[in-house]
Amino acid sequence: MPDKPAPPRPVSLQPKPKAAQPQAAPPQAAAAPAKGTVDRRERTRSPTDNADVHFRRAALLLNHGRASEAEAELAAALRADPSHTAARQAYVALALEQQRIGVAHRLLQEGLALNPEQPAFAVALARIYVGQREHAAALEVLDRTGPATANADFQAMRAAVLQRLGRHGEAVEAYQAALRGASQPATSWIGLGISLEGLGRRSEAVLAYRRALTAGPIAAEARDYAASRARALE
Repeated sequence: MPDKPAPPRPVSLQPKPKAAQPQAAPPQAAAAPAKGTVDRRERTRSPTDNADVHFRRAALLLNHGRASEAEAELAAALRADPSHTAARQAYVALALEQQRIGVAHRLLQEGLALNPEQPAFAVALARIYVGQREHAAALEVLDRTGPATANADFQAMRAAVLQRLGRHGEAVEAYQAALRGASQPATSWIGLGISLEGLGRRSEAVLAYRRALTAGPIAAEARDYAASRARALE
């Protein structure tokens, strides 16, 4: 048999009590966006910010010996901001460590094209040219940066290049500028002695060679050379 319909519920004739009126909630700060959503109020990252992120990732990867992944992050940093100096320096150092001279050369040229007044990049590129015995090209790179720059390492490099080109008078001036600017290795004093000797300034050359022997750590071969030249010129 079909089920009987349920009897209707009795309807109360008593008036319903009035519902309590909701009170206004106190004002609250806007809720934080749910995880995984983008807060449109958040500041858009600048190219430098993005480059910084990639650079920091690269540094962590390098610390763990993951060079190829670090290189990808450094390349991404430079795509985001080609003027990011730290990323370019790290990329150049990595390329040189791996003997990838062509890559380092390109990175340095690009950096100097963006800003020629970067002595560290100019010195690194000049050193590559010197290694290839392209001394005129090395000097051109250095002089584009500015021959009067106060950077001591820059001046020492420029002096060495001038010396190899036989321009001893200019080399002496550059060595002296380097030695005034900051503490320099013994090799700078030897270089100064060589150029002074090339100009026939024997007594000054002796002083430079003698100074090299007390300037700090020095390789045995360089020490022997400085001592022998000082004795020969006295």
